[in-house]
This record gives sequence, C-alpha cells and structure tokens, in this order.
Amino acid sequence: MAPVTLYKTSDLVKKASSQAVFPMLAPGTAVPASRQQSLVGLKRLMKGRGLDPHGLEATVYDTQSCVVSGTLLEASGIDSNTMPIIEPGNPFFYNGDANLLALVMGQPAVAQSFNVYYLHWGFDSTHCVRLGSHAHYFITAALQGCSIFITGDPASPTVYHLNANSVTVNGGTEAQEQQAKVRTMASRFDAARKVMGGSQQSSGSAKMTDYMPGMLSVAASTQLEQEHGVSGTSWYHLRTHAFRSFWKVDQDFLVQYGTVFGVREGGRWSFYFQRRTRHGYRYKTWTSGKVDHGEWDVSCERFWPA
Repeated sequence: MAPVTLYKTSDLVKKASSQAVFPMLAPGTAVPASRQQSLVGLKRLMKGRGLDPHGLEATVYDTQSCVVSGTLLEASGIDSNTMPIIEPGNPFFYNGDANLLALVMGQPAVAQSFNVYYLHWGFDSTHCVRLGSHAHYFITAALQGCSIFITGDPASPTVYHLNANSVTVNGGTEAQEQQAKVRTMASRFDAARKVMGGSQQSSGSAKMTDYMPGMLSVAASTQLEQEHGVSGTSWYHLRTHAFRSFWKVDQDFLVQYGTVFGVREGGRWSFYFQRRTRHGYRYKTWTSGKVDHGEWDVSCERFWPA
C-alpha cells in the first residue's frame, strides 16, 4: 500500500487532528543504546526504609541512537498476517480499523519515510531522552496508563516516559489506584528532573487521567456512548451499516488510549497529546457471519510549551 505523504511537519499535526496515530516498531527493531542513571540515591534510600524502589533509576537514551526511519500507513489497508497492529497487553488487532494511521518505525526506508525520534518504555520504570536536531518528529509508545513529561529548553527538551504498573491501593477503588499511580509517576519525574535538568515551571505532562476510561466522569462517559451509539448487545443504527434490521451487534464497547508526539519547526519543539477513542464491535449479517469492526475518533491539542 502507498504510504501517507507528509510535505512538512505541520502536516502531521493536521492529520492527527482528524485521524488516530498509532506508533509501532517494526519486528526485529533494536532497542537504542542507553545507560542507567541513579536518581539522587533515592533507590538506596527507599530500600533502606523498606519502601518500593521501582522506577527510581532512569534509563537515559543516547540522542542520536533514538532516530529511526518512520512511515505512515493506513491501518485499513494493512493485513494482520504481514504486519499485526497491536498494543502490549491488549488482545485487539487494529488491522482494518477505520480512521487509524500506523506510524511504523524501524523498517527499511521507502520514498515517503522520514526520520523520527522514538522513546522506548518499560513497566515500573523511567525512560528519558534529550532531543536535538537529528529529526523533526518525536513519538513514544502508545499510552495505556503511563505518563509523559516534557521539560527544558524548547530547542533541546528532555522527554520522560514513566510507568507505575505495580502501584496499588489496598482496599481502594480503581479511580483511587489510578490517582496513586499518577502521583507516583509525578514524584519520580521530579526526582529525575533534578538530576537531568529542567525547571518545574517549564514542564508539561500528559497523564493517564487525560485518557483512561476509568478517569472519565459519568457525564463524559455518557456523552461518548451517545456519540458512538453504544448500547451493548442490541439492535441499533450503525453509521456504516444503515440497514439495522439486518444487523445484530455483538461485543459492542468503547476504549480510550493516548498518543504523544512532537514536531520541530523553526528550531523549536512543540508537543501534542492525542486522545484516541476506539468504538469496536462485531456485527452479524445474513451472508457473512460475524464481522469485526473498529473505528476511531480523536481529539488533539498542544500541551507543551504552555
């Protein structure tokens, strides 16, 4: 299939305002060179007090080694047997989904390829890289509960991807546990920032509270369901299949994830947060049996610099 053309950096922002962007590494892509950096001795201090030391060392990546070749492809035309589009810990294949752009990185360059900084991630860890001028785009892995922080000079900011998967709240609700994870990631970022540089005032973030469905208010959840027509296993009108008397909808659901990307124009970086909402369902026809379907709605906004 023909890659999606980008003529200038602002084109990615325009596309991300109407289409979901999904970052994925091509199979066999090597993880960039990195080093472990202790965060002001906090790991030893935490161990001495019998506290959870996870995430208190940062994986710091070499700037230039994080540059890989990237290509934008329409997910609706990618076969799952040749290039499966999946997220870690998620059972869904996004191949064939409508309104989704796969940003495939690490594969051999083609005519429409472009350089992009890619920041790796890991469970219960802090990963960071300082950007430069080797590429005009940045992206990190798809967000399912992590936090992204940006700080420093817009000409060469440092980007952090944090995860706090193991943080729990005994007897707490799911919302309380998610809030605890967010607070933990914020404190770990602050510790890393004091070592890596950058002021708190110049920092920006995209957190799980911005995109995880459990963090949506009742009103926001109801609005999403109304917009997508979600009603469980029932008969109802599908925008792409108007003859509802012939369709039986099964396994109807909404999920939300996030994508963070950056663009460099005029020697300065700007970062954008994209909330990705997927309406997935199966429908049964008279002739084809049950068919899986997924389509995406997005919202995209700049969050750094403020």
